[in-house]
Amino acid sequence: MEIATKCAICGTLGNSEAIYSATIDANTFNYEVFSARRLPDRRHYQWVKCNECSLFRSDPIWDIDLQELYSKSTFDYSQELHGLKNSYRKIVLKTCPSPAGKSIVEIGGGNGFFLEEAQQMGFTSITEIEPSIPAFESAPDRLKPYFRVDIVREGLISDNSEDLVVIFHVLDHLPDPLSILKLIHKMLKPGGSVCIAVHNVNSISATILKDKSPIFDVEHTYLYSKKTIRSLLTQAGFNAVRVRHYKNSYSLAYLVHLIPISRNLRMKILASKFGEGLRKIRITVPLGNMWAAGTKN
Repeated sequence: MEIATKCAICGTLGNSEAIYSATIDANTFNYEVFSARRLPDRRHYQWVKCNECSLFRSDPIWDIDLQELYSKSTFDYSQELHGLKNSYRKIVLKTCPSPAGKSIVEIGGGNGFFLEEAQQMGFTSITEIEPSIPAFESAPDRLKPYFRVDIVREGLISDNSEDLVVIFHVLDHLPDPLSILKLIHKMLKPGGSVCIAVHNVNSISATILKDKSPIFDVEHTYLYSKKTIRSLLTQAGFNAVRVRHYKNSYSLAYLVHLIPISRNLRMKILASKFGEGLRKIRITVPLGNMWAAGTKN
């Protein structure tokens, strides 16, 4: 059954312009499709743009149990962890320059790879909220005590208890991002901050590739611009909101993973000796991602 979605910022149903037609089919909805950084397959709902606030959203969507899909989804990007840790460390330090002795909650961090980085940065209290059971099971045993295998919900984290909440490339997936940001606001101590990483729907790559860009994906419910992510954070109660671009460090193999060529050709390249060589070469590039931060008064 199809369900109409509403704008997460202005709350309106309809009042939108269709941008890209749907490409989903009956085989779209399984845990493999909803696994982290799978090989892009160009499956997406219809994408529309709100006429009131310019937010991009999938509309309509299918009535499926996202919690069930994400609980079974897998964690498939271990070879890119070094680059991800480095990128996320940089934007966290821009949000929280003095992490020593502070607390951090990460939402949707897979196997908790960034928790180790957070400990090295000086955070003394760390928590991972992750719904995927396979991701939890793949976490190092030393990190598992810090996990809460669950979705973000009221009461999971005490109010006014955390210095920093980070949510990297998860907000795009959420059906109600405003309610989650309001919950994050409640978790934070006065003076605490949220740090977000999301795709930029207005990036050069998304503009050139259009719906062949991997960001237009069935997993993504909303896609943000600098303007709309700022509006969403402000509406959730955050102040001193900042939005900036950031660069990623990737292997050349991962870039092959993203380019809009046939799936079979990508698989052949990545499975070849040439593909093995590409995994050893890393470059830092601006791939159309941005970070945003806001503070609780």
